[in-house]
Amino acid sequence: MSVKLSVIIPCYNEQNRFQEGFNHYFQYLKRQKYLWELIFVNDGSTDNTLELIKLACQKSPLVTFVSYSKNHGKGYAICQGVKKASGKQILFTDIDYSVPIKTIESFFKYFEKGFDCVIGSRRVKGARILIRQPKLREFLGKGFTQLVRILIDSKIKDSTCGFKAFESKVAKKIFGKITIYDWAFDAEIFFICKRNNIKYIQAPVVWENKRGSKVSPVKDIFNSLLGLIKIRINDFQNKYQ
Repeated sequence: MSVKLSVIIPCYNEQNRFQEGFNHYFQYLKRQKYLWELIFVNDGSTDNTLELIKLACQKSPLVTFVSYSKNHGKGYAICQGVKKASGKQILFTDIDYSVPIKTIESFFKYFEKGFDCVIGSRRVKGARILIRQPKLREFLGKGFTQLVRILIDSKIKDSTCGFKAFESKVAKKIFGKITIYDWAFDAEIFFICKRNNIKYIQAPVVWENKRGSKVSPVKDIFNSLLGLIKIRINDFQNKYQ
């Protein structure tokens, strides 16, 4: 029996949020009739995150992990998870489950319609935000998305929602071309889809802000601007073909 769904969750110093997050995903997945795998990626944590991941893996052989000693960023962690994933569809999401895992049920219907990628969005019809981000983060996020629309793809409504799913072959192709591992990582996904005529859809999600984010608004928005510039340079050098 082949794996239907791989769920990838990057973790960096998440000892305070890990157990609750693990319970959220594991309790849902273990009720499913299809075969699944839950992959945690320890992105060079310096706290007890790795130990907690190892304990979680004892719960089921369907829970596995990837780990390395140096922190490289969320994008890199997801790329490592994709390499390990064996599911027909591959989802990456966050330990804080700002978008609940049950949302994947609505994503499956888009794959059945022939889409290669289903991108969670807080800014399309049907989406709901239950708890908003602090005003500065929300302002910077919207500003960054506007830049992404100008420089990357005008169709994008929400570039930073961390709930995205892919057909396996497409995921392997996209993440094999990723070069950016910070906040602009999501924008690079969109650009690779555009350059390779990969069919994606932006699907509504129910989202709520959770405490404990590792985002540093001013620093990360600056690095992300550099990332957008790098994407255009990479494209000029034909790195996405």
